[in-house]
Amino acid sequence: MNGLNAFIGFNLRAAMKKIDKHLSSRLDEHRVTIPQSFILYCLQEENGVTLKEIGARTMIDSSSMTVLVDKLEKDKLVERRLDPQDRRAIRVFITEKGVQVAAQIVNINYEFNALLYDLLGEGNQKEFIHAINNLINGLD
Repeated sequence: MNGLNAFIGFNLRAAMKKIDKHLSSRLDEHRVTIPQSFILYCLQEENGVTLKEIGARTMIDSSSMTVLVDKLEKDKLVERRLDPQDRRAIRVFITEKGVQVAAQIVNINYEFNALLYDLLGEGNQKEFIHAINNLINGLD
């Protein structure tokens, strides 16, 4: 291997740029970004969590989280409410419209996931996921 292709980080970045481009184009019709789709998915799993909890689950930093949720709230996909037990905490709830959009987005993500699995090839899927998890967990 020569040049930048010799570096794993370069190859991962190149793959992520292509993944972002393809997935973003599929989400565009719903006017939702990839990080916003992760927020909606998180709220489908557990509605009414704090911004901090969503950020930890989706790996989105707090400054970005505020902007992303602002846009989702403007589009009436989520709403913020003060936590009655802790007035410092703000909880985020998915709206009925958000539930409908999230269902469509989840399908898009599953279809895209299937495409990625196909591209990996049947014999490489488990090893690839294992390797990615090793990178994620080993670089904390």
